[in-house]
Amino acid sequence: MKAWKPALAAIVAALIVFFVPLPYFISYPGDATSTEDLIEVSGGDKEPGDLMMLTIAQRRATPYFLIESLFLPFSETSSVSDYLYDGESDAQYETRQKLYMEEAQHNATIEAYELADQKVDVDFEGIYVSGVIPGGPAEGKLKAGDRITSIDGKPITSFEGFMKTIQAKKAKTAVPIQFTRKSEDKKTTIRVDQLSKEVKRVGLGIYEPLPISNVTTDPDIAFQVEDVGGPSAGMMFTLEIYDQLTPGDLAKGHKIAGTGTIEEGGKVGPIGGAWQKVVAADEAEAEIMFVPAGENYKEAKPSIKKLGTNMKLVPIKTVEDAIDYLEELPAK
Repeated sequence: MKAWKPALAAIVAALIVFFVPLPYFISYPGDATSTEDLIEVSGGDKEPGDLMMLTIAQRRATPYFLIESLFLPFSETSSVSDYLYDGESDAQYETRQKLYMEEAQHNATIEAYELADQKVDVDFEGIYVSGVIPGGPAEGKLKAGDRITSIDGKPITSFEGFMKTIQAKKAKTAVPIQFTRKSEDKKTTIRVDQLSKEVKRVGLGIYEPLPISNVTTDPDIAFQVEDVGGPSAGMMFTLEIYDQLTPGDLAKGHKIAGTGTIEEGGKVGPIGGAWQKVVAADEAEAEIMFVPAGENYKEAKPSIKKLGTNMKLVPIKTVEDAIDYLEELPAK
């Protein structure tokens, strides 16, 4: 019987080292993926040039992976609190990332179709609750994963309208809320209040409300994106959709990578891991990489130097900056 003890101890130790989660996430360079493989516009043209979205890979740390990350170039270890809101589970975090991706697809579709002068309609479906601020007005009333559909007895028709309605209230005002939880319609009343002494405007006390909408287009569009979350592909999605909607090869036969969110009016927003995405772009032999101007561009430049790559890093503020750059690019 005693002979089994060392073997059993070794098995338990191995299980702990490889499978016990630690309160950290590890990120490292991911992949460059051709966006034309992910997006299909009905009747759209797919050209020789390649537009590529970039990702970073991420995993929950275990003792083994934490030690391994010390020897991996371009890896980064971060506290779970940098990713998860208070009370948010790993599963809810994944749901939030999927919603970011859906929002990126919707925003990219709207922007590209408007730029190409094609028909696009948006049906707003509510506000997703990413998380509830501890001690805030919504604590005990709402939960992460709820979808708010109505305020003051009126349906929410836009994200901007939702924000204006809430912020127009005075502190301690009771606001009737309708929401959906696990397909069940519910009602509650929340007294909005200041969320901190530094911020005078009032709120419900929820983390990062996300718009949920359904977008319809003519011509039709279909996305085939799996196992990728977050909003950072929005700008490259916009370029791909615009390319398929308009004549010619936007990339002019070149391999173009890029990252950045897409926001209202075509603004390109900041993303995480720009310095790591340089590696993914370089490994895919991209000739040009678009990156949001400002801090993302600054953090990405040292990676270019460290890799010794000839890939050109191009900072942009709007998707039209990227389109203008590509239209001036000589054909390959």
